Amino acid sequence: MKVLNLYAGIGGNRVLWGGCEVTAVEFNEAIAKAYQDRFPEDKVIIGCAKQFLLENYKNFDFIWASPPCQTHSRIRKCKVDCKPNKMGTIKAIYPDMSLWEIIIFLKHHLTRGQKFVVENVKPYYEPLIKETVEIDRHLYWSNFQISKIKINKKQIIEKTNISTLKDFDISKYKNIKNKQQVIRNQVDYEIGKHIFDESNKRGLF
Repeated sequence: MKVLNLYAGIGGNRVLWGGCEVTAVEFNEAIAKAYQDRFPEDKVIIGCAKQFLLENYKNFDFIWASPPCQTHSRIRKCKVDCKPNKMGTIKAIYPDMSLWEIIIFLKHHLTRGQKFVVENVKPYYEPLIKETVEIDRHLYWSNFQISKIKINKKQIIEKTNISTLKDFDISKYKNIKNKQQVIRNQVDYEIGKHIFDESNKRGLF
């Protein structure tokens, strides 16, 4: 099974995947190095995820994309409806439409049998495209059914904090500027496994 892991980060979603050949795409060279050290068997591409997808989407059985979430996060509304001590502290910017471009592209251009999932935070606005499922305040769009699962909140916190992350030492990567954010950007391992397993047993919509 050939898998394309776009906007790979340090690969939280990929930790529990098995029986697959993974190509990961990450724009940040320092983060890509950390991913490669963590998953030495994967092929890592340093470059633009959108462009790589456009040129190579036909070559994979399963495609996972986790585009940057910062412009969609509900924290962007702190200017108007957060607690008084937070109001005006977050700059208002346009949401990155790449998220919706990727979803539309994958929905309409994959061949029969190819599966995809796009992951992002629950946005501060009404989603432009209805999600397939919501799990732990994150939305997932796919062309196959994904069932909901219960998540251990304590374990999620442990995997998104430098001081409690036990399975990967990010401290040695001096060129990664905001290590805490890189860790927090990980998809929870169990959710990644659950969705990957669902893709293998579920039919297409």
